Amino acid sequence: MVEVALVGDPVSHSLSPAIQSAAFAALDLDWHYRLVAVPEGELERAWPGLSQRFLGINVTSPHKQAAARLADALSPTAQLCTSVNTVTFGTDGAFGDSTDGAGFLAALHQAGTTFPHLAVLMGTGGAARAVARALQGAGVEVLVVGRNQLQGRSLERDLAPVGPGAVVFQGDGTAVLAEALVGADLLVNATLLGGAGYAHLSPLPDQVPLAPEVTVFDLVYWPRPTPLGRRARAEGCCLIDGVEMLVEQGALSFQAWTGIEPPRSEMRQAAHRAVEVIA
Repeated sequence: MVEVALVGDPVSHSLSPAIQSAAFAALDLDWHYRLVAVPEGELERAWPGLSQRFLGINVTSPHKQAAARLADALSPTAQLCTSVNTVTFGTDGAFGDSTDGAGFLAALHQAGTTFPHLAVLMGTGGAARAVARALQGAGVEVLVVGRNQLQGRSLERDLAPVGPGAVVFQGDGTAVLAEALVGADLLVNATLLGGAGYAHLSPLPDQVPLAPEVTVFDLVYWPRPTPLGRRARAEGCCLIDGVEMLVEQGALSFQAWTGIEPPRSEMRQAAHRAVEVIA
C-alpha cells in the first residue's frame, strides 16, 4: 500500500481525499490518501516524519511557502512563485511543484468565458502567487489587493520581471479595490474569506461595485454558496467554482506521484458528489 496525504490546517473539510481516492479506484491502485493537520509554523518539525511515511503530499494553507523552503529541489514554476502545493519524496529528497496555477488556467478555459485582459486578485498567500504567475504567463495584467503589505510587495517584486503581464500590488481597502476593478474582466478570490472559519465574510465589500461583465473565480469551494458567490450570481456575473481548480490541480498532483494519466472525469464526479454531501 502506498500512502499520500494532504498537509495543512484546517484539512478536515477537504475534498481531496474523495478526488484522489476516486482516481486510485478507477485505475485499481492500492494507494491511500490521508489528511494530516499541521499547525502554522510547525511544518519544518513535521517534515521528517512526512517524508518517511508518505510517497508524496499535497500542501495547503498555511504551508505553501514554507514547503517551498523545505523542498530539496523545485520545479521552475515553484521557483518563480515560491509556492509549493505538491511534493514527491524520493531517494534524491523532496521535489516541490506548484500545480495551482496550471489548474487555475485549466478551469478558467473550461468555463468558456472570454479570456481576461485585466485581473484583480484578492490575496497575497501561496495560492495567490501561483495564480498571479499563471495569469502573468498568459499575458494578463494582474492587480493584487491584500492586507499583508509585506507579502504583497514581495509578490510584486518576485513576479514583476518574469513574464509579459504586469503584476502590481495595489494595497488594501475599499477604495483601492473599487479603483482596481475599473476595467477589470476577472476577479479572483485567493483569500480564506468565505471558507471554513470565515463563512460569513466576503473579500468584496458591499460598497465596491461589481459589474456583470466581470467573471468571478472564487477559489473557496466550501461552505457553499460563499458570500462572494451569492453576490456574483445576484449581479449576473459568470461564477467559476473553486471545485474546478481543485480537480485540475489534483489531477496534476496525481500524475506527478504515479506517472499515470489522471482519470479526470471520475475525479470531477467524485468532487461534486463530495461537495454536495458536506454542503
